[in-house]
Amino acid sequence: MQTLQIRLPKKLLKQVDEIIHKGFYSSRSDFLKEATRKYVLDFNFAGSLPYIVGPYSKEELETLKSDPKDNLFLSRSKIKDINKELKNIKVD
Repeated sequence: MQTLQIRLPKKLLKQVDEIIHKGFYSSRSDFLKEATRKYVLDFNFAGSLPYIVGPYSKEELETLKSDPKDNLFLSRSKIKDINKELKNIKVD
């Protein structure tokens, strides 16, 4: 295993320490390894949602766990429809 020295803003490090203090991770090193692992996974599946909201059937979950490039295909017309819907969303 390699050693890596990093610098974090005090506010961010305090937030990391609070998560560790709550017992979710045993150390800063464990926290940063897991955060990096999750980021790399999200990066590899760019374009997919990082969080999936269900409920889903067993078959749907298997599809969601697979590589999205193998399962996601949208026609141009469907993409245009989605873009129209997104433009109509009003944020307060």
